[in-house]
Order: sequence, then C-alpha cells, then structure tokens
Amino acid sequence: MNLRAAELSERGRPGPDGSLGKLSMAELNKAIYELCMRLLGPEGMLIDTYDLHTQPDDVGVHGGGDARRAFLRTRANSIEGGTSEILRNVLGERVLGLPGEPRADKDLPWRDVPR
Repeated sequence: MNLRAAELSERGRPGPDGSLGKLSMAELNKAIYELCMRLLGPEGMLIDTYDLHTQPDDVGVHGGGDARRAFLRTRANSIEGGTSEILRNVLGERVLGLPGEPRADKDLPWRDVPR
C-alpha cells in the first residue's frame, strides 16, 4: 500500500493510501504489543535497566526487541505523522464521502480563532 501511495504521489495524484497505511500500522502495532503485555502478565510492568536519562544502544521503532519498551513506543505511532483520529476523519470525508464535522471557525484566519 505504501509503495502504491508513493507511486501515485510521484505522478502528482496522491490518494488516501498513505493515510490508510499509517492508520492500519498504528492500530496493528498497538494490538500486537497489547497481546505481548497480556502474555507477559505482571512481568510486563517491569523494565530492566531502563534509564530515562540515557538513550539505549538498541533504539528502534519497535522497542529494540523488548516487548515492554515496544508497548510504550506504540502509543507514539497513533500520534506521530497525524493522529489516528484525524486520519479517520480524512478517510471518512475524502474516501467514504461522509459529511465533515461542523466547524464554526472554518472560514476564519488562525489569528481570529477563539482560544
């Protein structure tokens, strides 16, 4: 799916494939590592030699082989690159043709949006 999205982007016709791939991978990663934590049981609450002030040597997207670190890391998958909630809205509106959420500030410049 990501290869198809890249090919369409190169042709100047990006589609929903990138959003769909990102959303599905974020959800899949969360499901996988939630299962890992259930299988680990109480031991899943312990992270050996984990120091918040130093970066481990085996940093990776999937926690460097430690299911407990990967479980914590998967929470970022649903935030980085666009939150899963926003991607669901984009797919609903642009792919499924659902009506957009009502927005009173749609035509306002950012500086005039009440905060």
